[in-house]
Amino acid sequence: MEQKLSVIMAADVVGYSRLMESDEKGTLAALVKHRQELLDVAIASHHGHIVKLIGDGMLVEFRTVEDAVLCAVEIQRGMRQRNTATRPDRRMEFRIGINIGDILFEDGDVYGDGVNLAARIESLARPGGVSVSSAVRDTVGSRLGIHFEDAGEQAVKNIGRPVHIFNVVIDETPEFATLMAPPLSEVQGNPPVTSNRTLVYVSRFVNLSGDPDQEYFAAGITEDVVAALSRFSGLNVIGRLPRHEQQHQPQVTHYTLGGSVRRLGDRVRVNANLTNAMGEHVWAEKYDFDLSDMFQVQDELSRSIPAALNVKIEEAERYRVLGKPLKGLKAYDFYLRGRHLEKSLKPDETALARQMFLAAIDDDPSYARGYLGLAWLEVRKLKWNERVDLEATLASAFASASKALELSPYDADVHWALGVIYLWRGEAERAIGCYERGRELAPNNCDLLAEYCDALGYLGLLDDAIRIGELALRLNPSRPDWYFWNIAASKFLSGLDHEALALLEKMADLGSAYRLLAATYAQLGRLEDAHRAAAELLKLNPEFSIERYSSRAPYRDKALLARYVEGLRLAGLPE
Repeated sequence: MEQKLSVIMAADVVGYSRLMESDEKGTLAALVKHRQELLDVAIASHHGHIVKLIGDGMLVEFRTVEDAVLCAVEIQRGMRQRNTATRPDRRMEFRIGINIGDILFEDGDVYGDGVNLAARIESLARPGGVSVSSAVRDTVGSRLGIHFEDAGEQAVKNIGRPVHIFNVVIDETPEFATLMAPPLSEVQGNPPVTSNRTLVYVSRFVNLSGDPDQEYFAAGITEDVVAALSRFSGLNVIGRLPRHEQQHQPQVTHYTLGGSVRRLGDRVRVNANLTNAMGEHVWAEKYDFDLSDMFQVQDELSRSIPAALNVKIEEAERYRVLGKPLKGLKAYDFYLRGRHLEKSLKPDETALARQMFLAAIDDDPSYARGYLGLAWLEVRKLKWNERVDLEATLASAFASASKALELSPYDADVHWALGVIYLWRGEAERAIGCYERGRELAPNNCDLLAEYCDALGYLGLLDDAIRIGELALRLNPSRPDWYFWNIAASKFLSGLDHEALALLEKMADLGSAYRLLAATYAQLGRLEDAHRAAAELLKLNPEFSIERYSSRAPYRDKALLARYVEGLRLAGLPE
């Protein structure tokens, strides 16, 4: 049995029994024709995969929410056109429902809450319409030019909670042509340089293969890296400018990414390096590949280089602003200074981080990341098990993150923060929708991936959590300790205690991860080690309480929480 998180589309024919009773042969022929000429073509063009045919209906899996929604709309618009020449009583119409959720694959069939909910949403759709879950709607947002009609919360069969449904507004206006491509505001060549973004020049990677015919390979890697880097909201990415043009912008903080490609036979070596405005080397990395699949190599490089680069640039920027006098800081610098402090367990440093974020807002009220920083400060109170009012803390975090979203709807980090907030509010579908939206905006954001690993662990999607967490580890050469913690948590919840311990032992500074270490040692029967880890946790967080942790932590599967709590009790942590 395989379980994974997927985007699932359910579709079936409205009034199929009536149509069959009236003309069985003609109905079957029409359905086959519509499938072959419209549905199969639309599904293939949007990277869909039919996982199950059910008489007049089907279940289709997609790689992204965007693909699923665009495919559904294309099908419904196509059916409108195909029905224009058909008698009203013989017209074939589909209902379509889309959801993000768990799918279980076993013996050629599919099961799971994600499938069931997609089917229930489909049954609520209007004839010729498309209905989606709130997670789908939140993920798409407004960037595809699609409008949604709020259908409210609906009680559906075999689902224990009301489900918030949205209907896709399908019309024939010229505006609807924007469905087939992202809005122009997202497709930017050389975006204007502002004080709140870091400028990165990208030089064309040099072909060192000794073969002029390999220029295409070096050029392709350069283009892929530029495209991937452009999806990070904190960077302005442009092609390498002539030196005299760069000298006209001495006040702008900038970096230069360069590199080389050497291809010899079936081996490829790529060297990438980053320098700052002073010409000092900030980062360098070497990548070696077997050229079994050229496109796979280019894809790997276009993911790993931007991921590493984004980490190193922010790291360098944080240290740069720490040496500045406060009166010389601007909004972006205030934010980076606050970001450096916010992860601290020391109350005085978190208080100073709040001052920095408020200073960023005061300097530039339109700068979203000041509000984002405030949201993170609230969320971390819960993650660190502080003695705070749960509802008030979540409300404050949500207000700040919502303001950030209003100001910067295409910032992946904002969607990530909202995902964490929805997770702790117990709204799993919305949380997943926000994380997936963040991944679409910045697929190489390593920190987002590592945090998504943590969220999926809470939701019991342990295989997905481990897979995504390991991807973050692979993409980020800096490998912060908390990456290991998040993966170890899902290993522990999966009963893989030795593997969890091996990851925790790689951490140089455990911090709050002593909580997981104590539970892991306890479940392994190493009670003396568990008691020592518990003592270290209490030094950092003297007010830690098992009851407060278990009542707040957003575990969807209470059996997993019970295993964790058992370990904490065995380690001797206070109730």
